[in-house]
Amino acid sequence: MRILFAATGEIAVPLLRALDERGVIAAVLTAPDAPGKRGKSLVPSPVKKAALELGLDVWQPDTLRKEARAYVRELAPDALMSFCYGKIFGPMFLSLFRYAFNVHPSLLPKYRGCAPLYAAIRNLDRKSGITLQEIAPGIDEGRIYRTVLFDLDGTEDLAKAESIAAELAPSLVLSVLDDIDKIVPSDQVGEPSYTAMIGKDDGRIDFRASAREIHALVRACYPWPKAYCILDDHPLYITGVYGSAFDEPEPSSEEPGTVVGAVRGKGLKIATGSGYIYVSRVLPPMKKEMDALSFANGCRNLCGKVLR
Repeated sequence: MRILFAATGEIAVPLLRALDERGVIAAVLTAPDAPGKRGKSLVPSPVKKAALELGLDVWQPDTLRKEARAYVRELAPDALMSFCYGKIFGPMFLSLFRYAFNVHPSLLPKYRGCAPLYAAIRNLDRKSGITLQEIAPGIDEGRIYRTVLFDLDGTEDLAKAESIAAELAPSLVLSVLDDIDKIVPSDQVGEPSYTAMIGKDDGRIDFRASAREIHALVRACYPWPKAYCILDDHPLYITGVYGSAFDEPEPSSEEPGTVVGAVRGKGLKIATGSGYIYVSRVLPPMKKEMDALSFANGCRNLCGKVLR
């Protein structure tokens, strides 16, 4: 089987390498280079970087229309394998493949869309997973070949959850490809739910929420867009929290957002709408990320202030 591998994000790199070891990749389809943090130069996607290291042909069209279809016809791959690519495949494009696979990091039909692991962490799920499905006209509505589950213990941030999913993808995909003539994909079962694109405002902390909800928000937003609050009229990014969201929080009585103290080994103790949360790492304005106690040592009169 010759595969056109369509992917962009870091999460897809282990699968790219595994398929390359099998010698089945005909070419790699990835997003065009994008402006870097300061916008002065274009930066290739993680998948492009890895593909070039492996000596694979890389293709970066702006659209998947007539010119793209001509490229696929000439390439003549048997299958399309998509994982965190970022564009929608139209029916004319999909018709060029015998198989069209999509790797989706959720337990479908739960969390269709572009932010499934963010949603799983944010919603305090105890389990997540990764699914290999057919590509269908509707978003993540295709039939399922196979799913692998993994536990969430309430300490994972988004980067860790993506790393777990990334490492599970190769064995999942290769097991299906090895048995592709025997496996009959099955319809999705259950009530579907959907996730939307994450934006910077999704990281805004409301300390009237419970300690568990805020704990989950901080982890779901790391490394991007990062959860944040306001301290002395400036944004303070909260990048790490102590313990597990599934631990029973200590009851709180102060106004939500009040910095109660600094606790060695845990961080800043902050009151919420229900219980205390311990913030272990922060990113202050115009500074590098640091542990919360170091921040407290350099911030006068922090205890007693109210984060908004």
